[in-house]
Amino acid sequence: MNALFRWGGRKAAPSSSAPAPDTSAADVVAVSKVLPRFLAALAHQPAPVILDLGPVVGSNIAFFGDQLSCKIFVEDLFAEVETQSKRGNRALAESLPKRLIQEPGTIDGILCWDLFDYLDKATSPALATRLSDLLKPGGALYAFFGSTPSELKTYTKFILEPGNKLRQRMSPATPVKRHVLLTRDINKMFGGLRVAESVLLKSNTRETLFRKP
Repeated sequence: MNALFRWGGRKAAPSSSAPAPDTSAADVVAVSKVLPRFLAALAHQPAPVILDLGPVVGSNIAFFGDQLSCKIFVEDLFAEVETQSKRGNRALAESLPKRLIQEPGTIDGILCWDLFDYLDKATSPALATRLSDLLKPGGALYAFFGSTPSELKTYTKFILEPGNKLRQRMSPATPVKRHVLLTRDINKMFGGLRVAESVLLKSNTRETLFRKP
């Protein structure tokens, strides 16, 4: 699904489809150290364009709109990964990058979340190359990379909250073993970008910000 949201800097009325805040004990709330730098990287642009590779989250759209007065494309690649996984197909090196129809050099910021944890070792570099091409010079890419080869049985929806907090809401996934990417592998596949910040969290997940020179 591809969705486009335009924001003129005014607070929108609450949407009936936007998810209500979830106070479930199963949720995990963490403070992001890297997200503020992602926002700062885009703040100087008069009307930045953001590409979100996760599902539509109404409160996130409002958050970025209030902070940046931006235009947001939402392309839920997690849904495509799950659809193909149910069919027994995890080789998405050709099809997944083609889901992104934007022109090269037109995106200021990209939100990958933890998408790369669910991809095979051929799809990851193919998608990384496509994302690098989409970014404008000076653009920023925000992503998480797990560092343990565990079996993934859930997807994580990241919900932004005040104070640079990320509420992590889980949903079932077709089980897949995480293909762990070493730091040198990550840097190599995002060859056109440089690592601006990388923080290893207590969850053994690396929160990373890339910038395009």
